[in-house]
Amino acid sequence: MLETFGARVHYLGVAGCGAQMKVLNQLLCGVHLAAAGEALALAKRQGLPLDLTLEILCSGAAGSWMLADRGPRMIAGQFDDVTSAVDIFVKDMSLVLDATRESRFPAALAHAAYLAFLGTASRGLGAQDDSAVTTHYEIAARTS
Repeated sequence: MLETFGARVHYLGVAGCGAQMKVLNQLLCGVHLAAAGEALALAKRQGLPLDLTLEILCSGAAGSWMLADRGPRMIAGQFDDVTSAVDIFVKDMSLVLDATRESRFPAALAHAAYLAFLGTASRGLGAQDDSAVTTHYEIAARTS
């Protein structure tokens, strides 16, 4: 039955291990997405050509699935076509932080990503595509 939902099915152990794996996945997705938003906001601030910057970053070691998928929306500033909302990452990163607290595990990057998504949502962009997280960094750069 599980193979109908995905091509790769893995047994991780007792009940709850799958949920732990989901938290790890969301930690990496959230951090990758926030880092992509920060990098592209910095490139914009520096006046780099954003299309070419994205192409170069995606083709090298800095590339990630999140950068390649969300990067075009970040540089276009188009957040209305929602694949996954900012509010979803506020929730998901909250679950990550809950897990880190329960494990007494310091997760500075997860906290930073959570704050970026929360800051984006607090400006009324929670229902927008999660690529809108780049605006958190653009606004921070304007106020500094």
